[in-house]
Amino acid sequence: MTLFGALNISGSGVDAAQTWINTTAGNIANSNDTVPTSSPVYAVQTPFFAAVGVPGQIGDGVAVTSVQLGSNAGTIAYEPNNPLHDVKGQVRIANVDLGSQMVALITAQEDYQANASAIAHAKQAYQSALTIGS
Repeated sequence: MTLFGALNISGSGVDAAQTWINTTAGNIANSNDTVPTSSPVYAVQTPFFAAVGVPGQIGDGVAVTSVQLGSNAGTIAYEPNNPLHDVKGQVRIANVDLGSQMVALITAQEDYQANASAIAHAKQAYQSALTIGS
């Protein structure tokens, strides 16, 4: 780890948390999507993270390794008033668990805030170190 490693590590955490927030927000925004039963519906996005650095040593942060998509099969629902319904009055609804997405959003927000706070404290420590001896 370099002299300013805390900034890089927390910065990578902020970037990863922002990706988590963005994908979760997209999931929430598309939770009420409906399509005809013959079409695929919105697939939940899930980011995956991995530690950056040499295993067994002090880490260099975190990286988003991928954003994987869930099933686009959704759930079939009877909605005869929906303009997208088929001859049976059914539509396909996105299979988004709003409760778990809200928990993920809160967790991602807290992760973002913790990393932003660590950056602020590291910056303050570095500025204080520069004033030593003056």
